[in-house]
Amino acid sequence: MVDLSVQLNRIRLPNPILVASGTFGYAREMSCFDDLGRLGGIIPKTVTQKPRKGNPPPRTVETSSGLLNSIGLDNDGLDAFLEKHLPYLLSLGPPIIVNIAGHDIDEFVAMAARLDRFPEIAALELNISCPNVSGGIDFATDPKLTRRVVSEVLAATKHPVIAKLTPNVTD
Repeated sequence: MVDLSVQLNRIRLPNPILVASGTFGYAREMSCFDDLGRLGGIIPKTVTQKPRKGNPPPRTVETSSGLLNSIGLDNDGLDAFLEKHLPYLLSLGPPIIVNIAGHDIDEFVAMAARLDRFPEIAALELNISCPNVSGGIDFATDPKLTRRVVSEVLAATKHPVIAKLTPNVTD
């Protein structure tokens, strides 16, 4: 059998097939379609400190060249994620990369520190690209803010950290 494993920093992925944050929910929604244990990794929907209802429908619009979405970070919040979603995700087998979004740097740091108590998590992905949180768009369009949030989160966790950047920059 061919070895498709990928080394991403300190994360060993069994193969390069990952599902992106937001498209896969908390994985329960997709378990009827395939064996989720075959994935290289799972990035569940973005988690915020407190629950969020997200944007009102319609949340998606089909265009001639794809699909636009504006979900608004609809999620159950960190407490519910840790209590009911993370145990299920970890039971699936693939590495779990937890995507987090904060209203400010302190919230990113607090969430990262709390998630640091779970060594089973493969990595953290910082959602600094989303305009649905205060300052979210500013983090990803300002290199100094991006560096600051990533640096402060790195100081608060032992997990590898991935920054989810925005395409909304000019250079």
